[in-house]
Amino acid sequence: MHMRGGSLLLLSVGTAALRLPPPAACARPTLASPVRAANPALSAPRAAAARRTTTPVLAATAPPTPLTQLASRLWSWGWLNWWVQGALSVVGAVLLLFANSVSSASVSAPALAGRALALAACATSFASTFWQWGYTRLAVRIRRRPERWTAASAASNAARALYVGTALNLVGIGIAIVGAEAIVGNLAAKALTQGSAVVLDGRAAAATVQALDVLIVQANTNTIAACFFGLLTSMRLKLAAATAERAAEA
Repeated sequence: MHMRGGSLLLLSVGTAALRLPPPAACARPTLASPVRAANPALSAPRAAAARRTTTPVLAATAPPTPLTQLASRLWSWGWLNWWVQGALSVVGAVLLLFANSVSSASVSAPALAGRALALAACATSFASTFWQWGYTRLAVRIRRRPERWTAASAASNAARALYVGTALNLVGIGIAIVGAEAIVGNLAAKALTQGSAVVLDGRAAAATVQALDVLIVQANTNTIAACFFGLLTSMRLKLAAATAERAAEA
């Protein structure tokens, strides 16, 4: 009985020993083992390949369309005209106001007519400056809502605005030329008669040519130059509008 009990005990101990898991040191690393994942030499090529596949591809820049080109011309030439024509008009207005404020009370009718025409031409130049500044606002509307515009519709709107700008500049140049005729005619009459003018108490007679008369001529010349630059701007933008319209029809 004792021998049978001992053999049964040995048999149960052996069976339990066979059921135990193998030691950790004897376990073989599998494909999912952390040894491969922790090795940087094995994971570096895969990371580089992942970076290459996730690198964004830059899209090519789209070429400018006739609509965007017209908007760019309206913006650049509108601001250029604002500064050039505006500066010339301001200088002409300052000279005219200064000459009228310091001149003597006795002014001949031709001189008064010339100054009035010069002031009217300067006012027309200011009106043209503000009107042609509106070209930049048209460019802003085109850029803000390009889906509502086509090259043909934008060219049509620009052509109507340019027609008014051209008319204002032509009227300003015409008034300034008529004023220049009156101013220069008055100066010529003074120059022909100033030899017999009498000088009393250091003051020149009203018939002599004075420096203020030259300032009025300079102011009127600035007005003509301002309107001429405005006319040049209108002609350049008319060419841009015609180009955009032809591109839309093609």
